[in-house]
Amino acid sequence: MLFDDLVLTEQLFPHLYEVQETAKARVERIMEGLLEKNPALEKEKDAMAWVRHMNMLKAQAEKCVTELIYI
Repeated sequence: MLFDDLVLTEQLFPHLYEVQETAKARVERIMEGLLEKNPALEKEKDAMAWVRHMNMLKAQAEKCVTELIYI
């Protein structure tokens, strides 16, 4: 019913955009916190290890935000 109401009043896309922007901001904040607790290696020493570490942290942050959205 909420979906139909959002579609009929043309508020669906603005609502989805707002959710997306909020999710991006939360991922960035969570990433900052994770980087403080788990600092990355120096990029110049081992670039692939740095990329793996950053991807792992980003996946964790996105999982947290996804769980918040779908609950």
